[in-house]
Amino acid sequence: MSEIIPIVQKSRKSDKNTYKWDKLLHECEKRDATFLSVDAVRNSLLENFDELVENGVAFEFKNRDFDEHLEGGLEARWFAKIIKACGYRVLAEFVGTDDRFWVHMLSKEVHYFGYTSETDPKNEKSFYMVPKSIALDNEEDIDTFVQNTINESLIGKPCLSSTFKKEVDQISVQKFRPGQRLELLSYNNSQEIRVARVQEVCGRRMNVLVDQKDYPRELEEPDDDRQAGNPDAQFWIDQGSFFIFPVGFAAVNDYTLIAKKDYVEHTSKIARAISKGEEPPYHENDITFEMLAREPIDAEKWSKLEVGQKFELLDPLSQQFKDLHVASILSFCQTNGYLIIGMDGPQAMEESFPIHVDNVCMFPVGYAEKYGLTLAPPDNFKGDFNWEEYLRKENAMAIPLDMFRPWPEQERMNKFEVGMHLEAADMCENQLICPATIKSIHGRLINVNFDGWDEEYDELYDIDSHDILPVGWCEFYGYKLQKPKT
Repeated sequence: MSEIIPIVQKSRKSDKNTYKWDKLLHECEKRDATFLSVDAVRNSLLENFDELVENGVAFEFKNRDFDEHLEGGLEARWFAKIIKACGYRVLAEFVGTDDRFWVHMLSKEVHYFGYTSETDPKNEKSFYMVPKSIALDNEEDIDTFVQNTINESLIGKPCLSSTFKKEVDQISVQKFRPGQRLELLSYNNSQEIRVARVQEVCGRRMNVLVDQKDYPRELEEPDDDRQAGNPDAQFWIDQGSFFIFPVGFAAVNDYTLIAKKDYVEHTSKIARAISKGEEPPYHENDITFEMLAREPIDAEKWSKLEVGQKFELLDPLSQQFKDLHVASILSFCQTNGYLIIGMDGPQAMEESFPIHVDNVCMFPVGYAEKYGLTLAPPDNFKGDFNWEEYLRKENAMAIPLDMFRPWPEQERMNKFEVGMHLEAADMCENQLICPATIKSIHGRLINVNFDGWDEEYDELYDIDSHDILPVGWCEFYGYKLQKPKT
């Protein structure tokens, strides 16, 4: 089978117990295993990855055949062509040979066509060298063979361009850093917001915890509070998560804030400044409204929303993500685009939470029935649930369709197929990223099965969710990929 070459990348130190896709990649050479494409995932590392990296595209890659003979950091390279893309991993073949190998396309050993001659014209650190499998046939005139290969096999053919390198370099630029503080919706009590700090950053994902120095009470044990700061705590979320808000959000929106007196006073000043249109007096480590800015909602469109309007909710605070729930708008926040929503029933207010209207949790009335999902009726509801009857009984209206996230183009929807492999963050234990497979598709929601686990642990993800990732994401960032259950 083809060699799987480890990624070369400056990142977190990889966990030796991380799961590797090696077996499935090798199986992919023999059968039609399918992988979720990189550009299927919203705001992935490289949104146009599949446009740059597709079958037949050529690139430069390190030729390891001569490593034992090279000194002083000198590196031999040769041209390779992509045979098959599987997430960020691709099966490639050295041009002019049958030598195949698996490489991570974000590895520092992958270069665009022309990189060596452009960046090192005197060959002081790198040079082109044919692989050993064909070197003996061409050792008398290597330079001529290299030039002939370029002219006959590469010029005018699809090749990786310098655009790719620029985009890969951009990936390393992280928006947030450890030590910054923000406001975090309490997982145990959604009526409360607490002060939290960024502990670690991994791409778009951040480990965000409540620190004792910011909290006016004694923090609970981690088994009772997943967000409590301690050496073993982990609460990993995407930078666009509904759990996080800028410093001052609670004060601006009159939401219950559990914080020390100095922070409460600080955010009160921020709220007053914002209300007056003045520059807020942020501290250096504050994550500001601008840093977490969303696209403003058009006033005319916003006016279509009313308290009491109904919709279907994939509850982001649940311990299971298999059903949609009957839910309502309970009130509006001062911050543009934010609502207070809750599931219908006697605990609606107690279990409500703020969320931006542009989210991956809210779906129009009738969605579950249309796409073959279970709709959980309100608690204490008796009889068979029917939306038409329920709306009439509640004297309520459904949220207008145009208030929901725009429906993806069919071209993108077609990129999701049953049986595709991916990496998925477990929404019940969000520090865990697991190898997973698309089990079924329900409109824009995909039902994901964690490899080796029973279907009772399946979870639904919107295709725009940042918790679904292409194969190779964990490898690139050095983040531990859980092993399938056996």
